[in-house]
Amino acid sequence: MSSPTQDQSRAARLREFEALTEDAARVVAVLGAVVRAREERGWAESEPPEIRFAGSAADGAALPAAVWIALRRDDTATVLEALAAVSEQTFVVARREELGEGYRLQAVEEIRQVPDVAPLLAQLARMLEIPTDVLAVLGQWGLDDPRTVGEVNALFDSRFGAAGSPPPAGGALVMSVQEATDVLQLTPAQSTVLATLVRKVGVTITA
Repeated sequence: MSSPTQDQSRAARLREFEALTEDAARVVAVLGAVVRAREERGWAESEPPEIRFAGSAADGAALPAAVWIALRRDDTATVLEALAAVSEQTFVVARREELGEGYRLQAVEEIRQVPDVAPLLAQLARMLEIPTDVLAVLGQWGLDDPRTVGEVNALFDSRFGAAGSPPPAGGALVMSVQEATDVLQLTPAQSTVLATLVRKVGVTITA
């Protein structure tokens, strides 16, 4: 919990809270671009992506399917509300004393929840099979950084092809390099070769 010092005014504390919220909004904007980039490449699965997203939560607070919809629509405000609702990070805007029962002074705090992007990063990472730290770095760069859009497209181009490409045909089996390594019991050297092929041209294993 972040608490005010005696010489900090409520206005100053509100500015600090707004700065924290803006930092979260910066990350959410990038994750919205990630979601849209993934959807541009189509889905082989019959289950809607928002349902898969809702089912990708680990133990603890799960973000609902509506968050995926909001990311798709670039609705940052709705996502921030959802992140604040599950956040355990609190921010004390102001503290004052007022008379309570029995005319005794009691401390009263004005507390707000800080939107926590960590659950969103983790849930998206599990669904999209992208390391959490990669998404976190993209979020730190922000959409204004010229590297961000290019890196997002590169992540999905290597897995699913360029935007607008049709999804794999019915009956196709799409696997990650690690999944193929496990199923085929590849040696480390063979796994490295497969990873290189996937990175360069993309590989789809069909039935």
